[in-house]
Amino acid sequence: MLRSFFRRRSDKNGPISEFTPLFVAGAPRSGTTILHAIVCASHRTNGYISECSYFTALLHPLLVGLDTFDVHTRYHFPSRDAFVAHHADILRNELGRIWQYAGSREILALKDPMLTPLIPHVAKVLPESRFIVSVRDPRATISSRIEVLKRETQGGVVTDAQIQAFCAEYVHMYGTIANSLSDLEGRLLLVDYRDVVNGEVFEKLAAFDLGNIDAEAIWADTIADPTPSANDPWATSLHGKKPSAASVYRYRDVLDDRTEQLIMDACGPVAQVLGAI
Repeated sequence: MLRSFFRRRSDKNGPISEFTPLFVAGAPRSGTTILHAIVCASHRTNGYISECSYFTALLHPLLVGLDTFDVHTRYHFPSRDAFVAHHADILRNELGRIWQYAGSREILALKDPMLTPLIPHVAKVLPESRFIVSVRDPRATISSRIEVLKRETQGGVVTDAQIQAFCAEYVHMYGTIANSLSDLEGRLLLVDYRDVVNGEVFEKLAAFDLGNIDAEAIWADTIADPTPSANDPWATSLHGKKPSAASVYRYRDVLDDRTEQLIMDACGPVAQVLGAI
């Protein structure tokens, strides 16, 4: 049944009929980069490529048009459906361009954490699209955000307000997914970060119709250089390398008991729904 989502479609015009858009997402610091690299090791996908932030930005005019449809947009289109169809064509044209540039494989695999809360919208506008979302324990995710902030501020003090902002980001990112699970059934694969580092992800990706992925092929086919800049505070020693369990419980060295409880109080409910804890 899942295989039918990847069949070549003849009911649409243009290059989009020749491939399936697959988006890898998840909250920042949840393991989206290594998950995307694994997905891009499939023989059915393009090589590893940098984040599709430009494509993500094209979704915002759609949201503006929908939010202001009754007062503005309806004077430019005969109906709401016509507006959505128009913008869907814009998105498909851009995906087709990227697909051709990235090698014209059967599956176009793109990644952007900032796309995560927009997935329900993408799913409605582009019904041919599919999604893989990395979910990670909020303590590990937010402790990693804290480490990034410390590198950015050269060891500056991290306040409760900043931690609460990271928690709000986590809940916003994953809350939209948690509230749309039934609508995304059959098109969404949730991947626990622990399954990425322990190797169980390969079986799950195969069941999601990505085929058998050779662990040795990770990072072997790249469009973008995975080597991080030495001055990039978001980079880690794991970029460009095979999955490692080294960071699964590193949060225990970063968070004190009070901060850990603050994070779990704010993020625990949505993390539990998605199976991240």
